[in-house]
Amino acid sequence: MTLLDNDVNNVLKNSGVWITWERQTRNRSASSYLEVPLFEILSKSSSRIIRYFYCARKTINILKRHRPRIVFVQNPSVVLSILAILARKFFNFRLVIDAHNAGVYGPERFHYLLTAINRFIIRSADTVLVTNSDLASYVKLVGGTPIVLPDPLPKIQSSLQKNSPSDSRMRAKAFCITSWSDDEPFLEIISACQSFKDQIDIIFSGNYRKIKNSLPSDLPENVHLLGFIGEEDFWNEILSSDFCIDLTKRSDCMVCGAYESVSAEKPIILSNTDVQRQYFQKGVVFCENTREGIVAGIEEMITNLDHYRLEISKLKREILEKERSDRAFLINKFLELEKAQ
Repeated sequence: MTLLDNDVNNVLKNSGVWITWERQTRNRSASSYLEVPLFEILSKSSSRIIRYFYCARKTINILKRHRPRIVFVQNPSVVLSILAILARKFFNFRLVIDAHNAGVYGPERFHYLLTAINRFIIRSADTVLVTNSDLASYVKLVGGTPIVLPDPLPKIQSSLQKNSPSDSRMRAKAFCITSWSDDEPFLEIISACQSFKDQIDIIFSGNYRKIKNSLPSDLPENVHLLGFIGEEDFWNEILSSDFCIDLTKRSDCMVCGAYESVSAEKPIILSNTDVQRQYFQKGVVFCENTREGIVAGIEEMITNLDHYRLEISKLKREILEKERSDRAFLINKFLELEKAQ
């Protein structure tokens, strides 16, 4: 059975659930795109054991109540993914793992152990969602069945207008989207900011306190660390900026900040990798993850900002059109998986 584009609505709404143990933009945008009901299970406990127990119990209750025929879960969490593999034997559903980069190879810390566990999860799932063809090739190599699904452009959670923010102030503003993780060259970005202390205010998102001891004691005066902020405040920062920055050391990672910037029609500086060049073809400055490379990227952006603004708007229109054309194909894939039980 193959559905036409105008027939795909509600196919997964009544037969699927999407479960995650954290708030993450991709889960929200992808589940909304496929019209799969999303369940974000969150625990405020500081104890990891208590959090796992609470989230696992909630997950089983969702499976009992909804009896889904197809279940989407995010990896990470490894614990959620393994729980879903075990629960599949009792609830008889098809399992789709949405594998973020850390759910394919494992993070830098404990790399080998988590990579081995991730391979088990990949082989055990019926299908593995990844963001690009490089990750799909790896999933196939280790015995999994991949489907490529780049992050659908997220919905803007803000009432601000997408006007030109620099018209009302003297200095430009850049928003650096970071989680302060091992794969991000945040020290190089901070060092590069020194070259623009009289031109650009650079605002950093994310909980910097977890790596506070790694930060230089004398931050450039144009560097502002926000710490953790809520979703609307996050979008307000993007919309009130002239451009964004989101860099990664991972060669096969498509950063979430790129999709968020495109959605807000804000030009962005990204790391110079093949997978990002292939997808983000307009409105983007690509740079090397060195101080010199980042300085050159910022200089290019501010020199030609009007050009990149026009181009990022074009890119948004192109991506939305591709999302519309791909949606029926993807839902048919999941429908075939569901019918194969």
